[in-house]
Amino acid sequence: MKLSTIASAALAVAALAGFATDARASHCGACRLSSCCPAPVKYRVCYQTVYEDRTRVCYRPVYTTTFKECRRAVCEKVYEQCEREHRYTVCRPVWETYDVVKEYTVCRPVYQQCFREQRYTTYRTVQEQYQEPVRWTTYRTELQHHVKECKYTVQKPCWQEFQVPVYWTTHRTEIQKHVKECRYTVQKPCWQEYQVPVRWTTCRTEYQNHEKLVPYTVYHRQTEQYQVPVRWTTYRPEYQQHVCEVPCVTYRTVTEERERICKTVTMEKQCYEKEIRVKCGSWKTESKFVPGAVVTKCYRTPGCWTFDPCTCRSHWCPGEKVSCEVQCPGRCVCEKVWCPHEEVRTVHCYRMVPKEECHVQKYNVCRVVQECSTRKHCYQTCRMVPEEHCKMVTCERCVVVPEQKCRKVCWTTCRSVPEEHCKMVACKKCVMVPQECVQRIPYTTCRVIPEQHCKMVTQKKCIMVPQECVQRIPYTTCRVVPEEHCKMVTKTRCHVVPEEKVCKIPYTTCRMVPETKTCVQKCQKCRIVTEEKCCKIPYTVCKTVTKEIVTRVPVKTCTMEQYCETYKVCRRVPMCVPIGCDASISSTPHETLSPPRTKDGTKE
Repeated sequence: MKLSTIASAALAVAALAGFATDARASHCGACRLSSCCPAPVKYRVCYQTVYEDRTRVCYRPVYTTTFKECRRAVCEKVYEQCEREHRYTVCRPVWETYDVVKEYTVCRPVYQQCFREQRYTTYRTVQEQYQEPVRWTTYRTELQHHVKECKYTVQKPCWQEFQVPVYWTTHRTEIQKHVKECRYTVQKPCWQEYQVPVRWTTCRTEYQNHEKLVPYTVYHRQTEQYQVPVRWTTYRPEYQQHVCEVPCVTYRTVTEERERICKTVTMEKQCYEKEIRVKCGSWKTESKFVPGAVVTKCYRTPGCWTFDPCTCRSHWCPGEKVSCEVQCPGRCVCEKVWCPHEEVRTVHCYRMVPKEECHVQKYNVCRVVQECSTRKHCYQTCRMVPEEHCKMVTCERCVVVPEQKCRKVCWTTCRSVPEEHCKMVACKKCVMVPQECVQRIPYTTCRVIPEQHCKMVTQKKCIMVPQECVQRIPYTTCRVVPEEHCKMVTKTRCHVVPEEKVCKIPYTTCRMVPETKTCVQKCQKCRIVTEEKCCKIPYTVCKTVTKEIVTRVPVKTCTMEQYCETYKVCRRVPMCVPIGCDASISSTPHETLSPPRTKDGTKE
């Protein structure tokens, strides 16, 4: 394009040179000798804009989606519920009851009233008067007057005059004119073809069989015998005979007949009527409309496909996510409403009325008369002597013995192996070629020149001169003088005198008298009976079943489709136009002679 523009400009210059030679030759050079000859015709080169239609081949991607069958084997676990018989031995206790005659000794308490002398000391208070001196101190105040000198310093002001230079600056403006060269670069479009690699990945399924040994533990029951020491203690009685005198108190019952007045109250049934208010009502069914709930619904706006010229691919751009509130449809609900009302009813009631009756009742009163006596009592004491016994008992216990076993587990894994593919796609790109231009721009600079000035100003300052002064300050001191005083005070004091006294204190003694008794006690003994039982233990068996699954996998393929596109090309054609003639051809100067343009297309 650039070479064709330069060639057109060269042809235009050659044509102008030819026209000028012919004009000079036609007048045989007379126009150079005489001033009355017509002026030579001058031409200038102008450019006319010509638009041409061109066709170019473009490529666009066409995507095709096909479904491919993918077969894979899946190992599925199948569980089966089974039962097995388990026999075990149970020891059941059997209790047997038998009678045992036991003798035991009971101690009966015997009480006796006694007296004992107790000596104690009491304290008697005796008062005594005595003299005690009381001393106290009083204080008398004495005042004294004094004068002290206080020296202090006062600052006295003193004014002085001095000269101070004052500086200031004025500015004078100087204007200068300059011319600068402005270089700018114009971008010229240039189309280039290049190859773009298009890569895609497909997945290939690989199956692999695996085996592993899974250890597990089986427990067996074993019975073993062991010796257990059983210890028990028995008590052997030892008897001793004793004799003692026991005061006996006998009681004789004397019966006396007496009379008393008894009042009896009987309740009689009496019927009466009364009115009561009963709150009752009835249920009514009412239909009620319940509006639906307000739900926030989210949806997306329609998306669009966007073509990327760099990768020659179309990308799907989803729409925006929009949320709005939507009310659900309502429903009719039937409700039961209780309508209350009050009724007055007559009720028969019964009440019990008391009825009092009096009668004379004879009764006997038993009075116990005490009689005291003494008798000799022989008693026997029993002391239980413990004896330790021990025997070895053979027992059985069940021990669980573990046993390690292994089983073989097979499984199949499925792995997707990616495969890379690549192909080259021809694309075109527009490269902007920079072209440098120069423009001379006049501008004016303004420079400010500072000028310094100075003058002397008279000022005053205050200096503080110290001056010492003396002030006499009177003051009073106070001194406290102590004075001692004393007087005798009569006081009474008490002292305690001990006195010894004797008193008799009654006390009761309790003596336990043993008595032997016999009782029959029921005892139980336990006998272990062995029984064999059988139970069914459920267990689960897991089997692996291979199952083939066929899935349809969508495969998206992209092919480049050719299509023709028509576009317009703008070209500037040079033409020679005489100066001063009104031509219909545009007189736009050459782009190298025109002023530079900005980014938006306007001239500077």
